[in-house]
Amino acid sequence: MAITEEDLKNMSPEQIAELQKQNCIFCHIISGRVASKKIYEDEQCIAILDINPANPGHMLLLPKEHYAILPQAPDDVIGHLFMVAKALSQAALKSLGVRGTTILIANGIVAGQKAPHVMVHIIPRMQGDGLGFQLPEKPISDSELEKLKGLLERSLKKHAGVKEEEPIEVKNNVEVIPPRKKPREEDSEKVVEAEFEDRDEFNTGSAAIPEDPPGEQSGEQSENEEPEAESPEEKKDKELDIDEIARLFS
Repeated sequence: MAITEEDLKNMSPEQIAELQKQNCIFCHIISGRVASKKIYEDEQCIAILDINPANPGHMLLLPKEHYAILPQAPDDVIGHLFMVAKALSQAALKSLGVRGTTILIANGIVAGQKAPHVMVHIIPRMQGDGLGFQLPEKPISDSELEKLKGLLERSLKKHAGVKEEEPIEVKNNVEVIPPRKKPREEDSEKVVEAEFEDRDEFNTGSAAIPEDPPGEQSGEQSENEEPEAESPEEKKDKELDIDEIARLFS
């Protein structure tokens, strides 16, 4: 049964991952359903020779579990992959007579990732091999660097669960800590005057408390009221979705 684009939109991240796994050539290599030139294997990963190498001895190091992109892999798996990558690099340097290795991960389609399975490339290098990998040096202003620094630091702190500290202003070599914002005071209760209805016998009445107008009940929002605007940080958090990046391979 063919999967339509509408089907993909309605799938959960777990269902997308399972679908990718079923169609992943590298998962088939790991399971042994597809032949490969395996050079290393342990409980968590496997290393094979690339059949279309950038250079002779080009190795692909793969986690055995299916992760479409790097952020989906657990920290212990990532740590183990790089320990093995170090050993594979050393093996290439000692046995192949090369002078270096390029170790890289293409993370996402726009970064050059071609298959929805995390892999580490270990590419043996020789002087004048023609591969290049020279990154361009683009000019950037100091203000732009500061802006990028702030965005990345806030994201890392949020990921680590660290609360941002209020900035400390320095005046005449003395640190001035800004006062804490006072909690918003609740609006005072409305005083409703009792309205008495004349009665023939006692000339007394009962207090009639008017009902809240529609839309002003506690916890409800009037149709005419506009929702509070999201802060730029909240908006950026909603825009970033790791699962959506992985979904691009489907």
